[in-house]
Amino acid sequence: MTTPIDGPPRLEQFNAAYDAMQDRVLLRIRTSDGAEYRFWITRRYLFLLWPILMKMADGFSARKTTDPLVRSTLAELAHGEAVGKADFSSQYQDGTLFPLGTDPVLLAKISLRPLAGETQTLVLLPNDGQGVNLDLDERLVHILARLLQQTATAAEWGLKLEVTPGFGMAEPASDATRRLH
Repeated sequence: MTTPIDGPPRLEQFNAAYDAMQDRVLLRIRTSDGAEYRFWITRRYLFLLWPILMKMADGFSARKTTDPLVRSTLAELAHGEAVGKADFSSQYQDGTLFPLGTDPVLLAKISLRPLAGETQTLVLLPNDGQGVNLDLDERLVHILARLLQQTATAAEWGLKLEVTPGFGMAEPASDATRRLH
């Protein structure tokens, strides 16, 4: 019999859904202690977030090789493996605690703390007020990336979000019409 180690809550579930009325993605994050964090992601914010996610994926691959092309291939393989093993079909379980409140927080700032151990910290912040620090391992980076890819496609935002670590600039799709949001 094993006993759980006391420590900080772990990320347990992500959920992202497009809200057409808001023209935003609602990102919900639930932790092992039942806390739920709710954030609005705009098209512009996702455009800025995507290269950071790809930089994180590249950081994990850089531990294995310094060759940029091999790193990109390793990250694509890690993405395929993480997505293949992820459970995207289970119903999202609502949190019971809302440390930032029940209303979603509009995200405006992003930063990244370097690789420490097996995780990197993605810092998601509003323009003013509290945000969240997400300690993500390689698997969680790829799962979050896939979830955001799928949601951006459903939103028809015309972003080309490709898994290209180290080169991961989000680009407007070539046939997309100009959007004003």
